Amino acid sequence: MTAKLITVMPLKKHNPDDLKVGTLVQDIQTGDLALLIRRTDLFEYAEQQPLWIWEIIWTGPATDSHNRHMPFIEDAIIGLLDGGVWEIKKDDTP
Repeated sequence: MTAKLITVMPLKKHNPDDLKVGTLVQDIQTGDLALLIRRTDLFEYAEQQPLWIWEIIWTGPATDSHNRHMPFIEDAIIGLLDGGVWEIKKDDTP
């Protein structure tokens, strides 16, 4: 009998339009919460394609003074969301 290895890739479901100032994101593994506070083009003054960076403030059990304020590349955030590592927290109020 031959065993088959099946790899399931998550479907892309997020895009940069899902990320806005004030978006709250949760790390599924640690439970930490992150607030997106500013989007900046790293190459703003260079003649290159933009590279969008998000400034993020974290809080939670795995957060300390060394990792509370962290920049992330926008494409990496999208990858973490699409991979199910992070999720966008929606407003649950009616």
